[in-house]
Amino acid sequence: MYAVIDVETTGFNPAMHDRICEIAVVHVDGRGRITDRWASLVNPERDLGPQHIHGIRAADVRRAPTFRQLAGEIAHRLRHRLVVAHNLTFDARFVAAEYARIGATVPVHHADGLCTMRLAPRFLPLASRSLADCCLAAAIPQQQAHSALDDALAAARLLRHYLDAAGQPPPWQDSIRLAGKQVWPELTTGGGVGALTRSAAAAAKPQHFLARLIDRLPRVPDPPQADAYLALLDRALLDRYLSATETDSLVETATALNLSRRHVVSLHRQYLRSLATEAADDGIVTAEELRDLRAVAVLLDLPASEVQDAIGAAMSGARSTPVAPLVAQRFALSAGDIVVFTGQMDEPRDVWEARAVGAGYGVGRAVTKKTSLLVAADPDSLSGKARQARKYGIPVVRPAAFLTIVNRD
Repeated sequence: MYAVIDVETTGFNPAMHDRICEIAVVHVDGRGRITDRWASLVNPERDLGPQHIHGIRAADVRRAPTFRQLAGEIAHRLRHRLVVAHNLTFDARFVAAEYARIGATVPVHHADGLCTMRLAPRFLPLASRSLADCCLAAAIPQQQAHSALDDALAAARLLRHYLDAAGQPPPWQDSIRLAGKQVWPELTTGGGVGALTRSAAAAAKPQHFLARLIDRLPRVPDPPQADAYLALLDRALLDRYLSATETDSLVETATALNLSRRHVVSLHRQYLRSLATEAADDGIVTAEELRDLRAVAVLLDLPASEVQDAIGAAMSGARSTPVAPLVAQRFALSAGDIVVFTGQMDEPRDVWEARAVGAGYGVGRAVTKKTSLLVAADPDSLSGKARQARKYGIPVVRPAAFLTIVNRD
């Protein structure tokens, strides 16, 4: 009978390349009872836009299916049902645009469906147009706003409120009959790609990346290729944060270099000791330096005792052999270096660019081989800039880390 939909998006305009990053479909029968619910995160293949609104991280969607992979399943759930949404104009435009992107035309249009927002003045004359206010006026509990499934469920319960008030048959009976006759394209469903819900993505907290390395690989004593792993590690730890993308790269690099888990742990220990040597170079380890060493130890899954051992060795004049030169050449920006920004940050983009210019750096609009650093609101960003940076081996850091670099330099 009804298919209540809700989408979370990277922005407000599909014509400006904004995409769906989460979609939900809730089935409702003629009496307003919920008979089925379905939702999935969607890999938008670009940056996620206003993450402070929808709360979706790039790490959550990087392994989520694309809309193309879900198109058949979504079509199956919408076919021959009257499409309903709160602000249907918005949701319908995005759904239609996603199908158009894969070369399909679907009968999803605001003029053919039912909008609980536009019906609000008739059934909830004292409520404003927002979903939250309509639910409040109808005494409908709303769980997590700006979650596609929770918003779709709220709109579905709002629909039931309208159905109860309107009686049978509802005033939109002709629209229901028309929806049952609409022609939908035949699209393959399934294909081995399933939905990925927010709860499933949150529950799949990745184990430490070291656990993905095995000990069965042959261990080569002090292999020269260890430098390649250490160089990647140094770049990944630039902002003292290991994104999901960076941990994947570390695992792939260690595996390609035939490094065992045991050997990688040894390299991590050497790396920590080299940082301690650098910190103790002036004969004192400050509280800030100690916090930094502890943060690195946590990221590398080293026990806290390793930090004190590293400091003790450094203060006694011991030197960790292979990695000291690497740390001495730590990443730094120089005057004129090009910095590029991507994603929606806590302050306007021009503010961040002004900081870069004020520090003597250049600001780029696109990532090229001449770019020195990419500052990303989300370090796992799926934007084209982030993809190019990873392709060229350009460091990707969070805004807070960029401020640290600016203040240090």
